[in-house]
Amino acid sequence: MANEDQANKAREQNSRDLLKRGVHAVGVEDRGKSGWVVVCHVAPKAKAKLPSTLTVTTHQGDVDVPLVTVKSEPFRPE
Repeated sequence: MANEDQANKAREQNSRDLLKRGVHAVGVEDRGKSGWVVVCHVAPKAKAKLPSTLTVTTHQGDVDVPLVTVKSEPFRPE
């Protein structure tokens, strides 16, 4: 189970790669008892191949942060 700092570290370390894979927004979210996750937003028709977890190294060892994919339209200013 990842904490908020670990999820943010995973987001920071992997956001460029995720954007190259078709993700248009990346954030973190508290899933209660499941801990913190990285949330990736992809367009509804996109077929982005993403891992199920992102690994970060901490002073206590490696932590696998779950990656959740959400289908959503990219933001378009009016």
